[in-house]
Amino acid sequence: MSKKKKGRVSMELTAKEIDVLLKASKISEEEIQHWHASFLHHCPSGRLDKKEFVEYYKKLYLTEQTAKSLEDIFDMIDVNKDGRVDFNEFLIVIAMIDHLNDLESRLSFAFDMWDESEDGLIDRSELTNMISAIYDRAGIKNRKGDQHPKKRAEEIIAKLDVSGDKKLSKEEFINGCKNDPVIRNLLAPST
Repeated sequence: MSKKKKGRVSMELTAKEIDVLLKASKISEEEIQHWHASFLHHCPSGRLDKKEFVEYYKKLYLTEQTAKSLEDIFDMIDVNKDGRVDFNEFLIVIAMIDHLNDLESRLSFAFDMWDESEDGLIDRSELTNMISAIYDRAGIKNRKGDQHPKKRAEEIIAKLDVSGDKKLSKEEFINGCKNDPVIRNLLAPST
């Protein structure tokens, strides 16, 4: 991240870091500097653990999101999987939030978040996990019959799978969700 100074992170980003962040985030240099100053003010060590990330995010966005959903976001942006995020990783979240204003971007983000195998497809198992997590967050306890996550996953794949491979590509997922408000509200509830 930034240069070290007496055990703390430098108060300045290098020109190279700024250039990388400009390209990766599409956020202006002025905004990057603002976010960096705010981040270091809240976190002088320059790194947030999961609990600190959840607290800081909720403070910034006054969000109703559950700690679990924010922990999922943390896990996704903790690129090096060391249990801490630095400013560069944190800025990814800020850029995503700013970028996720249109429906297609939000659906694309939801797809990427749930493509656990990172193969560009969501299979029945991944979709079942996704639906179970959504039920958990929503407090839905009735998971019998048509409400069972596995059954719901099978129904959704049967409806949206255009290619017939019993998996959803990003295109199938986005188009299906855009055209079916019930599925969209289940799989990408903030859209």
